[in-house]
Amino acid sequence: MNPQESVAFLGLMAVIFLITRPLVGALARRINREPAPPAVADGAMEDVRADLEDAHRRIAALEERVDFAERMLAKQREPDRPALPRQQ
Repeated sequence: MNPQESVAFLGLMAVIFLITRPLVGALARRINREPAPPAVADGAMEDVRADLEDAHRRIAALEERVDFAERMLAKQREPDRPALPRQQ
């Protein structure tokens, strides 16, 4: 390879590099980009919030029922103790 061909080859490589570098950079940015969060339909978030509030209310009601049932079971387990006579 003579010197002129070497210079032409290096020039061609430089041109190819300068042309493809921005394209490769754009492709790399696109690959590394964070995925967009999924789109939420209009009104879907309000429906979810309403369902969550309803679930909270139902859980609170169940907690009250369980507490009541525990008190009733504890009361049944305690033996009836006769009242101590009063001392005067």
